[in-house]
Amino acid sequence: MSLSEAEEKRKRAKDLYIPPHSHCKVCGKAIPEGQIYCSRECREKDLAAQRRERNLMWGFYALFIGLLVVTLIITYVYRP
Repeated sequence: MSLSEAEEKRKRAKDLYIPPHSHCKVCGKAIPEGQIYCSRECREKDLAAQRRERNLMWGFYALFIGLLVVTLIITYVYRP
């Protein structure tokens, strides 16, 4: 005897149940809920990427301020 549609749906839903989890911030691997990284290697990669981004941001700030200072000096020196 075959199962009714509702029973079949319930059985499929039970077979497809995925426990609560999250994914690694770096590689996307499924990990227990509440964790950010799956391994020390992924954590170190992410921290290195954050340092690079921060250094690049400060470099752009320094470049902008430097260009601003040079522009002001040139404007002051070559004033009519």
